[in-house]
Amino acid sequence: MDATEFNSGFFITIVGIATTFFGVLTLYCLRSKCKKCMLCYGLISIDRDTDNEIKEDIMMMEHGMNPYENKSPS
Repeated sequence: MDATEFNSGFFITIVGIATTFFGVLTLYCLRSKCKKCMLCYGLISIDRDTDNEIKEDIMMMEHGMNPYENKSPS
């Protein structure tokens, strides 16, 4: 089996799987409440200030808003 036997659907599927994988990893890091998030043995490492995020969530709940609804990662 060589590269000429694969059609474009195969390559689109592989690119889609890889994109989804990295999207899920990014979502995990952004939604996590961990102070330090490391993936792939330190290849991807995120240090976060979770205290401010928790204070923001508490303030939103005090005002009757859902902190996880329509919240863009920042």
